[in-house]
Amino acid sequence: MRTILFALLSFVTFCVAPVSVTAKPVQPEIGKGWQEVVVHVADPAPWVAFFTEDAGWKVASRGRIDPTILKSWNLAPAVTGTEVLLVNEGDSKGWIRLVTLKGIASEPIRPAAHAWDPGGWFSLMTRSRDATKVYNKAIARGWTAYNSPQEFSFGGVQLRNVVIRGPDGVNVSIYERLVPKLEGWETIKGISRVFNVMTMVKDFEAERAFFQEGLGFGAWFIGNYEDTTPVATNFGLPVNLSTQIPRRSGILWESQSEDGRVELMRFVGLEGVDHAPRANFTNRGIVALRLPVANLDAWVSKVRAKGIQVNTTGQQSRLAPYGRVKTAWVQSPNGGIVEAFEVLP
Repeated sequence: MRTILFALLSFVTFCVAPVSVTAKPVQPEIGKGWQEVVVHVADPAPWVAFFTEDAGWKVASRGRIDPTILKSWNLAPAVTGTEVLLVNEGDSKGWIRLVTLKGIASEPIRPAAHAWDPGGWFSLMTRSRDATKVYNKAIARGWTAYNSPQEFSFGGVQLRNVVIRGPDGVNVSIYERLVPKLEGWETIKGISRVFNVMTMVKDFEAERAFFQEGLGFGAWFIGNYEDTTPVATNFGLPVNLSTQIPRRSGILWESQSEDGRVELMRFVGLEGVDHAPRANFTNRGIVALRLPVANLDAWVSKVRAKGIQVNTTGQQSRLAPYGRVKTAWVQSPNGGIVEAFEVLP
């Protein structure tokens, strides 16, 4: 009986207590874009299985969400939550934090959405050396995709891409560079760290202004992409419309870095269902980007001066593996949440 009780207590402790792979608090790199993505899921198990078994990632920590963080998200005191932090080993950013909430009703932010439907965050963007192999593994799990892996050229680079659709309305975009071959990125096993997050927008200029004028991001690319001949697309656009529907795109960054980017896209000429009203911490899907800042108070003042509403309690909380943090969050016109955090000494 004592042995059984000890085993049960050990299991419960593993499920709720933080288990970090780092011995000391992590200091994220400031000024190089967001650090991690918060993804609200009904059940973390399918996502943990995909990322650890197919993508080559590992669980860095798991445990309860600090109630102060839940309070900062404007959730009721009765709401509780657990989290699992997934990392691609060897990468210090581009992480995914799976959160699961109890005591509150939730629904997908983007239920049954087409690629061109605006509202919220659309996909986690990753790299792979064999996108088709990862796609086949996802399909074997019973997941779907907007299309099978498709090849196209962008900026003189030949790419293969597939956008897989997992539970909770969460999409993972997997890019494989064909020509020239991808250099660096030695940490890739199945798929890389998340280096970019895409959002499908209703008002391109409003979203661009929010990130550039409001948050101070620069632009790596702003322009239209159109297919020159009718083709199947990675977004499932009808073949006969591929040459007629420009994809207005903006790839934005906090600095000239390949990581921590935000990509805006609008399918010009297609009016989809707007899912922005459901984009909040309560609902499931890709909820927020966490952006490290050196001085949260200064960041809040700067952003408020741009006329953007900032949500903050001013209280400290604990966030593994960073230690004590202060947080504040803002929301774009399209519903995308950006949560800034300062790691405290």
